[in-house]
Parts: sequence; structure tokens; C-alpha cells
Amino acid sequence: LLHATTMPHSLLSLSILAHVLGPSRPPSASARAAARRATALRAAEPAEELDRMFFDRAELFVRSGAGGVGAVSMNGQRPVGGNGGAGGDVVLLCDGSLNTLGHLRGRASVRGDRGDDARGKESGRSAREAIVRVPPNCRVSELESGDAVGELREPGERLLIAAGGQGGEGNGDGYRRTRDSRRNYPPGGSTRARLMLSMTLVADVGLIGHPNAGKSTLLRAATRARPKVADYPFTTLVPNLGVCEGGGGAMLWLDIPGLLEGAHEGRGLGRAFLRHVERCRLLLHLVDGESAEPAAEYLAINRELQLYSPRLAATPQVVLVSKAELPHVAERINETVAAIRAVAPHGRILPFSAHSGLNVQQLMQRTHALLRQVQHQQAQEAEAEAAPHGH
Repeated sequence: LLHATTMPHSLLSLSILAHVLGPSRPPSASARAAARRATALRAAEPAEELDRMFFDRAELFVRSGAGGVGAVSMNGQRPVGGNGGAGGDVVLLCDGSLNTLGHLRGRASVRGDRGDDARGKESGRSAREAIVRVPPNCRVSELESGDAVGELREPGERLLIAAGGQGGEGNGDGYRRTRDSRRNYPPGGSTRARLMLSMTLVADVGLIGHPNAGKSTLLRAATRARPKVADYPFTTLVPNLGVCEGGGGAMLWLDIPGLLEGAHEGRGLGRAFLRHVERCRLLLHLVDGESAEPAAEYLAINRELQLYSPRLAATPQVVLVSKAELPHVAERINETVAAIRAVAPHGRILPFSAHSGLNVQQLMQRTHALLRQVQHQQAQEAEAEAAPHGH
């Protein structure tokens, strides 16, 4: 008893459980085989599984509702049967409050309701449409062929993806037509489709860097966004958007999960979010001020961008050295900046501190000025491409 009272509660519980259950038995052959299969599946996990974890893609099976059956009813010798109700449509609705497709996880199918059958001379009620809410910039395509179905860009936009079947015709409606066309139409069936939904966030500025480099902390300091911030890698598992109103105008900033070596092959949610960064006009490349090899980290990130897309690697960057408020970082900040400058193709390097506010306002002003230059250059390139070429 004395020994039991001095044991930690968790150990005491385990001791009692072991006493009740007796000695543990080795797993059966079937259990070991199942464990090996699960391990093999995790090891061979395809890159598409990372996409589903990131919630920027979702597969969806939709089926609209069938129409209700029309009635055959007589009032004396006069046909009065009502029509069946129309089946429910399946509609996508763009919802501005959503920024991922995570709410569709586990919801593999959406089905419209069937229209009500007619009852005597009373027509059946049409079914309500089934609405699936999706974030802005959501593209819809057929799963097997890849053919585009449509795209929803602005909140409030709607896209009909499966029309409900028409209601069956009762004999009363057929009687009202001319004698040559007196025949009843059966109810319409349902429409089925297997779709792939994919979304891409559109932002002016994208924040990139290794995990725990301070991207989310900077987003909180520069905008009103409130992403999760903690002192461990992969705090950010879904993209965060924030509007930066300083520096002479509004800019939309995008915070994405940290990059690891092999991100272009899907490691560490890499491919799942690199698609979002491709459409940013400017990249803020954060380098951890506490890193022992800041230049190597900088080059590693740019190598992943180049391997994924040369176009993405060519996007203009501003290099930011984070955590400059820490004494040991401040002591060697000049050495860190010089190491990065030696390998960077530009001189846009700025140390900052999101906690103390060091250089944050200067960062927003420089970012806005550079963004205007990039926008002007892109507009000129677009005009040049659209102009007719002389012979």
C-alpha cells in the first residue's frame, strides 16, 4: 500500500491494468500483417494525399434529384392528374468566408432530393436545391477527363453542376394540350458527375521560408490577420491571408507553411501550397536570424522554387532576416546579411523584428514601392504581348 501511494497516478493505473489483464500476449500473425500493410501504405503515400491534407483540392461525387411521378386521375370523364415535382439541382456557391476546401473532407458525395409525386389533381412539390459552399478562386473540372466545368471567383457566384430531373407529367396536363400531342411525359432522371475541386489563393505578396522562420509572426505584425503562432515547426498548416494597409496602399499578403528540402516533390506539404505562391507578384523570403547557415538556408529555398517552377523562381524577392531583437542575433546581424548578400542576385536584404517593430514600417513601404514597380512592369509586358507584331 505504501508503495502504491507513492507511485505516480499514471504508473499506478498501468500497474492495476497489468494485474487485471495478466501478462501481455504477442500480436497475432494477422495483426502483424495488418501493421506491415499500414506501414507500407504510409511509406508509399502519394503526393496527392498531401494535397488532401492541405485542403486545396477535393474530389466530389454529385447526383441531382430525379423528378416526381405525375398522377393519373379523373374527374368524371375529364383527366385532372397533376404533375410531379422537379428534382433538386446541385449548385456550387462561392462563400467569401472560406479559404480552404477542408470542410469537404469526408463529404464524398452530395445528392439532390427527389421531387414529390403528384397526388390526384395536386401537383407534387419541387425539391430544394443542394448547395455546396466553396471558397473564391475555386476551379471545377471533371475528375476523369480533366475537362473544365467552370470557376467561381467572387463571393455570391453560383455554378449549376447537376440539374434536377423534370417532373413527370400527369394526365391532366396532357388533356389540356391539343389532341395530336396528348401523351404523358415520364419524370426526368438524375444527373451524375464526378468532379475535382481545386482552389488557388490570389495574393500580392507571398511569405516563404523554412518552418519557424517567423512568417506568421510577421503577418500578425503587418496585418490584422491572426494566424496561429508557436515555437515549433509547421504551426501553419493552412494558408493565412492578411491585408496590409501600410506603406501607401493595401496589399494582400499570403502566409504559407514552411518549406523543407524536397518540397517540389511533395515533402512537408510542399507541392500542395507551391501552387498558391505561383500567382503572387512578390515574395518575402524570411531567413531565421538564429540559423547557423543563413546563406545555405536561403539557397535551399530558392533551389526548391527552381525545381518546382522556373517561373516561380524568377518572381522578385525581398530577403528578410527575422528575430533581430534577440541579442545574440543582433550581435552578428551584419555578418548574416553579408553572407546572404554574397549569394543573392540582388541587394534587397533587410533585418527586422516583428516583436519589437524594428524595420516593420520600412519593410511595408519598401514592399509597396517594389510591388508597384512589378505591377507596372507586368502591365507593360501584357500590353506588348497584346499588341499586333509587325513584319
